[in-house]
Amino acid sequence: MEDDLMRIFGGEQIGGIMGRLNLPEDQPIENSLISRAIEQAQVKVEGFHFDIRKRLVEFDDVNNQQREIIYKQRRKILESNDVKEEVKKRVVKQIEKIAEIESFDIEGLDAERIAVGLAEVVPFDNASLRQIKNQVSKFQSQDEVKDFLLKVFNDVYDRREKELTPVVMREAEKFAYLGSIDHLWMDHIDHIDDLREGVTLRAYGQRDPLIEFKNEAYNLFENLVNKIDVELSRRLFRIGVARPQPEIPLNLARENVDTSDSTGLAGGAASAARSGAPAFASSDQQAAKIGRNDPCWCGSGKKWKKCHYPQLPPN
Repeated sequence: MEDDLMRIFGGEQIGGIMGRLNLPEDQPIENSLISRAIEQAQVKVEGFHFDIRKRLVEFDDVNNQQREIIYKQRRKILESNDVKEEVKKRVVKQIEKIAEIESFDIEGLDAERIAVGLAEVVPFDNASLRQIKNQVSKFQSQDEVKDFLLKVFNDVYDRREKELTPVVMREAEKFAYLGSIDHLWMDHIDHIDDLREGVTLRAYGQRDPLIEFKNEAYNLFENLVNKIDVELSRRLFRIGVARPQPEIPLNLARENVDTSDSTGLAGGAASAARSGAPAFASSDQQAAKIGRNDPCWCGSGKKWKKCHYPQLPPN
């Protein structure tokens, strides 16, 4: 009766029966009543563990559904040759938000807020921002602002595509899109893990932790989708593209070697290569230029007379 299974589920009734029968501890239990009690206890334990596993699966299903959506989106980007329309649609959505009704305060149009909001998507210098602000301040309606901002965005987009070439721009779009998803998805996973650990405490407030987890995980995922669009809009015009340097044929490279000698060593090395002599002075040549108490030419820090001077051949 010291077994945990019998102690928890057997109860005092089985303990009393075992005591009255006075059976030795090493004797097999063949009584049908005790066997049924053990079987019922095992069923209860298995049912308890099944409920735990089922609960874990229900929590995992929330993560899996979100993961499937994100991975499907990533796969679509990777397998697509052109995501320009998808990228522009998401960036346009962010620009339209800038011109929404909250951009208008009590006194009228908030040109400063609109200019700063556009600069978060498209980087402008201070002079361009002032021009945008002055132009926006002349508008009287939200539609005018929206049309102006979209025109600015499309002009900048087309100009950047011409600068980078369409092929490079397509790769830049995919890189910005995937980078935004990957960066924010990793943060989202951490938030979901923190939520899952803390939501169990809400059972003390008579609230179902699973329902609370589903509701808040859904809100977090909606926030993630919006953040991806914002991050994509911010990255798109801030990606630096390194232009490959054209390869120069070896014979032309030799003819066009830079002869400037910024370190003072190139001239000696070049002349040594032509004559076959060492590029630097020999130890004997250097020894003739230094005194016995000067630092040794080898760089050891010792005085010359204590270092290489004794090794010189006699004159």
